[in-house]
Amino acid sequence: MIWRIPDAAPVLRAGLAALAAWAGLAAPAAAAEFHLYLLCEGRVASRGVAHDAQLHLALRDNNMTALIQRSNLLPVGERMRYTASATAYTMSYRTPVAGSRLYTDWFGTRLFVWMPDLRRLAETRLTIDRQSAELRGELLNADGDTLGQLRMQCEPRQADDLPEPKF
Repeated sequence: MIWRIPDAAPVLRAGLAALAAWAGLAAPAAAAEFHLYLLCEGRVASRGVAHDAQLHLALRDNNMTALIQRSNLLPVGERMRYTASATAYTMSYRTPVAGSRLYTDWFGTRLFVWMPDLRRLAETRLTIDRQSAELRGELLNADGDTLGQLRMQCEPRQADDLPEPKF
């Protein structure tokens, strides 16, 4: 007895079309991972000396994390837990113990070199006002003493407002 296999092309085309449609539905879910982007620019002051500072954050609602996307204060790519209240977002980043890991930027430059006090940095606490988009923060050492102050103005953005990646 000879078995005839029907032409598989229509079945294959239908399967590929279904797979493409399923992949198309999954792509927007990955793109909408973060609900709010905060582009913060301002100053950091320590011992009467102030420098320009920037901090770009991506906030995610479902697990309450903030991703550091760009910064000259905190290591890029790190995540912080945040708490959202009716008036503010509050978050904290604990710096690893000195000697356990050294953070560098893309060019191999050590972070926190420009202010010697910040080599003792243990924690950065941030509060972002949800009405005025003003960021205030403290840089603390291991004893809880203030090493510096942050003041920035944040610009809230949605994913649709951001430019497409260049590469």
